[in-house]
Amino acid sequence: MVLVGTPVGYWMATHEFRGKAVLSTMFELPLVLPPAVAGLGLFAAFGRTGMLSSELDALGLQLPFTPAAVVMAMTFVAGPFYLRQAEAAFSAVDRDLLAAARTLGAGPAKVFLRVAVPLASAGLGAGAALGWARALGEFGATIMFAGSLQGVTQTAPIAIYLGFERGDFDHVYGLGAVLIAISAAVLLAAKLIARGRLPRFAPG
Repeated sequence: MVLVGTPVGYWMATHEFRGKAVLSTMFELPLVLPPAVAGLGLFAAFGRTGMLSSELDALGLQLPFTPAAVVMAMTFVAGPFYLRQAEAAFSAVDRDLLAAARTLGAGPAKVFLRVAVPLASAGLGAGAALGWARALGEFGATIMFAGSLQGVTQTAPIAIYLGFERGDFDHVYGLGAVLIAISAAVLLAAKLIARGRLPRFAPG
């Protein structure tokens, strides 16, 4: 999410081109898709009979109902949260500073890593925290694409749902309390990072 979203957010913030609104809409589509539909889309693309199934078979890869599927589902749903924040953070960077770095001989990669990322690091840190919190609570896309194999692909939200069905309320309430505490801590951290009161995030 961070490794891909950071350069994409920078590129979207610093370039104007025809079709930018359409491309931005495609990146942000998981924000408004029902989670189950997002999971169905992942299965249609990467499932055993999906659009990319032959390519995955040739590489010896099987993604559905594996830990990799959990990561993919969480990233697909939470990625737009980070991407939007990254784009906003880079848009707030003074373009004159980027131009000055280029006139001093810095190449595009150096301008990005040495100038743009440090200046946008507060927004990037806040976006990473919010994206991670969204991924932590993902349910629909995960259960559709990764299933609920205990100890393999079962996430905390899925465990809560299954525990509720079984009537195991002590376990459900305990796990729910942990997720509430983690979510509150992440939100607080995001606010403090954005205000510059915690060490800022800077992708390496």
